[in-house]
Amino acid sequence: MQYKIFCDDYCLYDSQLNEFQLQSPVLKQEVNCVDEFNFIIHSSHPYFNNISKLSSIVAVYRDDSLIFKGRVIGSEQGFHNEKKVTCEGILAFLFDTAIRPFDFPNDEQFSDFDYSQNNVIEYFLNWVLKKHNEQAKDFQKIKLGTVTVTDPNNYLARSSIEFLSCWEVINSKLLNSHGGYLVTKDVSGENVLDYVEDFTSDGTKSGTKLVCTQKVEFGQNLIDLTQEVDGSDIKTGIIPLGARLEDANGNQTDEYLTIESLPDSVLSEGIIKIGDHILNTTLSKSCGAIYEIVKWQDVKSAETLENKALAYLADSVKFKNSIAIKAIDLKLKNDQIGAFTLGQYIRCHSEPHGVDDLYLLQKISIDMKNPQNTTIELEKSLLSFTDKILQNKKNTDDIITRVDRVERGYLNAGKIADIANEAIENSSALVQNSTAIMSQVAQLYTKITDFQTYQSNISTQFTQTNEDFTYQFNTLTELVNSLDASSAAQFNNIVKYIRFSNGNIILGEVGNNLMLKISSNKISFLQNSIEVAYMTNNKLYITDGEFLNSLQLGNFAFYPRSNGNLSFKKIL
Repeated sequence: MQYKIFCDDYCLYDSQLNEFQLQSPVLKQEVNCVDEFNFIIHSSHPYFNNISKLSSIVAVYRDDSLIFKGRVIGSEQGFHNEKKVTCEGILAFLFDTAIRPFDFPNDEQFSDFDYSQNNVIEYFLNWVLKKHNEQAKDFQKIKLGTVTVTDPNNYLARSSIEFLSCWEVINSKLLNSHGGYLVTKDVSGENVLDYVEDFTSDGTKSGTKLVCTQKVEFGQNLIDLTQEVDGSDIKTGIIPLGARLEDANGNQTDEYLTIESLPDSVLSEGIIKIGDHILNTTLSKSCGAIYEIVKWQDVKSAETLENKALAYLADSVKFKNSIAIKAIDLKLKNDQIGAFTLGQYIRCHSEPHGVDDLYLLQKISIDMKNPQNTTIELEKSLLSFTDKILQNKKNTDDIITRVDRVERGYLNAGKIADIANEAIENSSALVQNSTAIMSQVAQLYTKITDFQTYQSNISTQFTQTNEDFTYQFNTLTELVNSLDASSAAQFNNIVKYIRFSNGNIILGEVGNNLMLKISSNKISFLQNSIEVAYMTNNKLYITDGEFLNSLQLGNFAFYPRSNGNLSFKKIL
C-alpha cells in the first residue's frame, strides 16, 4: 500500500521516494463532515514554498485511488522553519457561498418544478448547488452526481427568512429531515457530490451494502475496542407538527397541523396515541415522560403525520451504541484485501466483547507514515434493552396464546408439555441463552514499537449450564510482527477452571491430572480422578506421606539433625 500527496502539480509526498517526504501526514474523515488533512513540511523540501493558502489544491492517493481532495486553509511556522499545514475537503466549499431567503416550492424561481416528473430531493439539492456555483470560483464548483434519497410523498416544503450558507441549507433542510450521506469525489477533474440513502456496492438505492473485504478480528488486527451506550437522545413521547394551517384566504397562519383530530388508539404494542401526541407507555413507566416536538412542514395529512411520528418514535427509544475501534490495516501485508475506506461496512468479530456484526465505518483517521496507528470508528444503532424486553414479552405472549389454544382444544393434549417448556425458556431469555450464560472480562495490553506489536490478553470466562458452572481462566499471549512482510505468532494457552457441580467445588487445570474437590463434609485430593488424600472431621487421611523438614505431634516434634539423625523433642 502506497501513499502519494500532490499540491497542485507538485509531488509533496511519495512513500517510496526519500526526496519527497513529509512529517506526520494524517487524514481525518467522518461521514457528512468536512475532511481534514494535516502534515508537516520541512524547509529542505524542494516544494516548501509552493504551498499557497486558500488556493492550493491538495490531493491524496492511496495506490491509484483518490481518497482526499481539498484546499490549504492555513499553516503554522515552527522553530526550525518547518510548517504545519492544514487542509479541508470539498464539502468546505459550501460554507463559502450564501443563499438568500427563499420559499420552496412557492417562489417564482421554482416554477419549472414538476412533482410528477422529478425527485423533489434531487431537484432541491441541484438548485442549492446551482446557487453555490453561481458564486464560486472554478475550483470551488460542485456538480450534482447520484441522488438515491427520496421522500415517500415526493413532497418538500422548505423556506428561510435568513441568509444561509449553502452548507446550512443542505444540512438543515435535507440531512436533518431525510438522513442519508453526502459523498464527494473527483470525476475528470470536476468536484461531484452524491447524496445516497446508504452505501451500496453499485451505488444504487436497491444495491447490496458496500462491504470491505477486510475484517476486524480479535487476536489479529484488533488493538483496542471501546463500546459506548448513549441514552441522551432517548424520547418516550412525540408531539408531531405538520404544515402550517391556512386561513380562509389561503394565507399561512401561525398554527400547525397536528394529529389531535385522529381518534385515540393503541398503535402498536406499548405505543398509544393520545390527543396531539404519541407515547411509549412501557418506556415512560421506567424513564418518565420525555417529549420532543418534531416538525414535518411538508406533511399536510394527519394520517401521514401520525405514521411519521410513529417511525420517529421507534428510533427514539433506542440507545445509541457506538464502537470505537483501533485496528491495524492488514492491507500492509496482504494486497488481496481492501483497505479501510469511509462509508464501507466492516465485519467486526470479537468473541470476548460479544461483537459479531457489520458496522458502518463512520470515522477514520489515517496515519500514512505509521499505518499501525490508523484508527477507525464504527457505529450502529442496536436493539436497546427496552426493545429486548418488548420483544421477549411478545415471544412469551405468543406462547401463552398457544397454551391457551391448547386449553381450548386447538392442539393435541400431548403437546402441552412441549409448549409449556418453550414458555419457560422464553420467559428467561433476558437472563440466559437456552444452553448457557457466558460472560467474559478481558484485559488487553498492547505495546507497539517500530518493529513489532506485542499483544497479551488475559480473559476470564464464566459458563453456566443446567448441570454446572465453570470458570475458565485463559492466558493468551500473541507476538505479531506488524511491520514486516512476514509475521510470526506464538501462542501459549493455559486453561484453569473452577467448577461447581452437584454441590461440589472442583479446582483444576486442563491437561493436569491433579484436582481439588471440596464437598460439604470433606476436602479431597484427586490424581487421575482417584482420591489419594482427604480431610474430614478435623482429620487428614493419606496413604503415603513424606515430610521434607519436621513433623509435629501435639507438643512433640521430630527434627532432622545435621549429622543425618532424627531428634524427638518436646516443644515448650
